Amino acid sequence: MDNAQIKEFCEEALKVSETKGIQNGLSYLIGEKFGRSFLQLKKARQKLQFLYPSEEASDNHPLNKGGRTLKMSYALAIQEHYSTPLEQVKHYELFLKDFVAAIKNTFSQEDIRNYFDSSPQLSPEDEGSSDLDFSDVLQEAEEILAVEEIKRLFL
Repeated sequence: MDNAQIKEFCEEALKVSETKGIQNGLSYLIGEKFGRSFLQLKKARQKLQFLYPSEEASDNHPLNKGGRTLKMSYALAIQEHYSTPLEQVKHYELFLKDFVAAIKNTFSQEDIRNYFDSSPQLSPEDEGSSDLDFSDVLQEAEEILAVEEIKRLFL
């Protein structure tokens, strides 16, 4: 994805806004297009979450107890086996930063705030069944958290 595609998404959102209203235009742009890229970033980050010690465990982490040789071997292993996910994360972070800026230039801050106040969703509602199983509940909870993270990027 690139800046030309972002521009295309914004132009399409403006067309949707003119015919179906601003909420629908932002739902298309943020909920569908931006949301999909944001979820891809989260997925790529999950692949990397255990590569480095967390703040709480950093003193007890074996990597911090090992010598220079262990640290060099670890760095080489990460470079060899995780270079693609690292590049994906970097790409998505830059892409989403540009995407946020383009959306803010296309729609007013008030329109964006109203969109988030309307309890948006990242995926269309599934009207097929009202019964939720365990995985559906987890997916819905993850989506709510993702919407809150996205909201912080815009407001």
